[in-house]
Amino acid sequence: MSKKEIGIYIHIPFCKQKCYYCDFVSFANCENRVEEYVDALCKEIDSYNLEEYEVTSIYFGGGTPSFIDSKFIGKIMSKLKVPKNCETTIEVNPGTVDRKKLLDYKKFGFNRLSIGLQTTDNELLKTIGRIHNFEQFVQNYNLAREVGFENINVDLILALPGGSVGQVKKDLDRVLELKPEHISTYSLIVEEGTPLSKMDLEFPSEDEERKIYWTVKNVLEQNGYVHYEISNFAKPR
Repeated sequence: MSKKEIGIYIHIPFCKQKCYYCDFVSFANCENRVEEYVDALCKEIDSYNLEEYEVTSIYFGGGTPSFIDSKFIGKIMSKLKVPKNCETTIEVNPGTVDRKKLLDYKKFGFNRLSIGLQTTDNELLKTIGRIHNFEQFVQNYNLAREVGFENINVDLILALPGGSVGQVKKDLDRVLELKPEHISTYSLIVEEGTPLSKMDLEFPSEDEERKIYWTVKNVLEQNGYVHYEISNFAKPR
């Protein structure tokens, strides 16, 4: 009898700084809890008999998985016993990753990176509480290519404060120059209780947001990306 196929999501709830729009379970300034959390996570993994399943994908999200020491990522991966031909992704944020971490991720079995850019506009990055600038993103992206990552996703957020069709076109032009294999584009949702919700900012209207979305769709499809899910575009492989 064939095994049931499953995907595994691993949540790493630690960040250097919580973004102003973030409503996920994540914590800044809690480095002293990382080892305790990873130990508990490994115990939970041990409670499952993963050999009963065919694991087709593994995804480390957060939080910021690349914020914590890579030895903890390796410890978790060793528990998962990654099968061959399994897509294994780890989210990384510019400003929290270096060559050593990227080489470690390759060694641990990761074959895909998801890099949180969000926008190429440095002022907008500050406004939404990101810790990096566009130049750091490009450096980290190129470093990932240098160490051998051949499957990279870039995250973008649409309808940011003051956002427009022109601003998004600029983002797309600069990202497309890098030729990532995958691009994710999420519309900003201002969640109640987040710092962003308490700021006096002007956001695009619904009509403008709709124009932004269709602009993204048209530009990416014209550049050879397949729109396979509402927020996701991929180069055929």
